[in-house]
Amino acid sequence: MSIRESTLLYLIVFLLSCFITHRADCKLNHNRKLAAIALSLAAVFIPSLLAGMRGDSVGRDVLMYAVRTFEYAGRSDTFASLRNISTEPFGYTGLAFISSRFSKDAGFFLFTSQLMVICPVYVVAYKKRNEFPMWITMCVYLFVFYNNSLNIMKQSISAAFLLLCYVYINDKDYIKASIAFAVGMSFHSSAAIGLVFILFSLLLCAIKNNAAKISLSMFLLIIMINIETISKFLVSHGLLPEKYSRNIYAVFDMSQNVYLRIIGFNSHVFFDWIFRALLVLMPIIFLNRLRLKTDDNVTNLALIGLIFYTYVLVLFKTVYGNRISLYCDYFLIMLVPQLKNVFRNNLIAERVSVNAFIVGILGFYWYVWVMLFGFSASNYYTFRVDFGTLISRIF
Repeated sequence: MSIRESTLLYLIVFLLSCFITHRADCKLNHNRKLAAIALSLAAVFIPSLLAGMRGDSVGRDVLMYAVRTFEYAGRSDTFASLRNISTEPFGYTGLAFISSRFSKDAGFFLFTSQLMVICPVYVVAYKKRNEFPMWITMCVYLFVFYNNSLNIMKQSISAAFLLLCYVYINDKDYIKASIAFAVGMSFHSSAAIGLVFILFSLLLCAIKNNAAKISLSMFLLIIMINIETISKFLVSHGLLPEKYSRNIYAVFDMSQNVYLRIIGFNSHVFFDWIFRALLVLMPIIFLNRLRLKTDDNVTNLALIGLIFYTYVLVLFKTVYGNRISLYCDYFLIMLVPQLKNVFRNNLIAERVSVNAFIVGILGFYWYVWVMLFGFSASNYYTFRVDFGTLISRIF
């Protein structure tokens, strides 16, 4: 498909999912739970179906990880035998094994993988619906993270469950928080780093003494400055996933033109950084100026993600830092929707204007970064099957 056709397809799916989510929210407000559940299932099913119907070229890692793992699963009689031949994480191989029992097509595995990302995001939208509309939460995910999840599937699942883990921690539901963290870890062991970020933010917010807060912030800064030493220590002790281990030394060896190295001025990366900064700082500045109550942890985590990404980008000339900052970046899903509280929403025209502003800025970022710059290699969408051939076979 061309860029124009692909853009139209994605937009239809995104806006349809957001609209259905809005209708589900309305049904919940009127206590029509069965209708809300049905609509919610449709809202997560549609973008997941699009992910499952995509060809193997939509997303750089599809062939290397998803298709390969699914093929191993299809050839394995037991889960234990699959674990013997696959180096992928426990959760990912488990999902592949279960998916292979229902279908011989890897597209079903791609479908279930997206479900594992979007479902925890939808639960977060549901649990936070009294603070901001569910559809805006979904809108942020779809325009900012959906296409990336078609590429880095394992870590996207992990980041989504870490976001849900935080929500359960905030609700003091530690059993569900532990389960969410365990699921995230089973798909990508770097989830442990995401949990460290969360715990650090919780500790920072819990401390009332400003001197202690500064000391704790300085401690985090020292860790960031020594990120090369810490990363190599984790690699040498086998504490990082396979892909991290393969690329970590290359990232820190500035003499090599290697994975994700930035040579000279890169307009693509500059645009991405500018919009990352806007998506983080704009809600914080507006909300603080109007003295509106916000979750300090969400603000802190989004800022930590931006600072970490910027630090690695400037010091090591690589965007590889986003593989760690992703756990913080996902908190934009809870930060950006709060922009709606900045504007007065008394009149229908005001509500429409606010909604158009939020969708517009997210859509602009998505269109330029994903569709024009080709982030995650998902801008040229292709279907797994030729529908003309399929229909002719059926009839």
